[in-house]
Amino acid sequence: MVTKAVLTIIFFGLYAPFLVSAASVTRILDGDTIEVTETTETVRVRLFGIDAPEKKQPYGQRARQALSELVKGASDVAIRSRGTDRYGRTLADVYVKKCQPECKTYYLNSVMVKTGFAWAYRYKGKASSPTMLLNEQEARNKRLGLWQDDKALEPWKWRQAHKD
Repeated sequence: MVTKAVLTIIFFGLYAPFLVSAASVTRILDGDTIEVTETTETVRVRLFGIDAPEKKQPYGQRARQALSELVKGASDVAIRSRGTDRYGRTLADVYVKKCQPECKTYYLNSVMVKTGFAWAYRYKGKASSPTMLLNEQEARNKRLGLWQDDKALEPWKWRQAHKD
């Protein structure tokens, strides 16, 4: 599904940290990765600070769908790059502005964790974002999304068990 959302930095009032000036989200790969296209260049963007279930993992397709719904109907999308990961994807904070019925800006990374469709990303056992860790704990306490499952398996452990 192609979601057209013009990327604009003006509505955030910031300039330098943003990746592109005008683009559209052209693909949702999974619950923490999107593709953004500007003119003829496509950039793969991994949402910074979160780790969503893999596609074949329980809740993987639901996480992908949740991210798709968050982007759908967005009037503006802004991406703030945090560098690249070992796979060459841009690590970024992703924001969307939706005006249905009133205009509101959402920080996608945070919303995915708060709604229980992603974990706070951990590197060597430590969360890369304290805010995401708090969001994760809030979702756990409310038993939202994947937290309804007492046996929810962290994506990094699932990937380790399913190496091919």
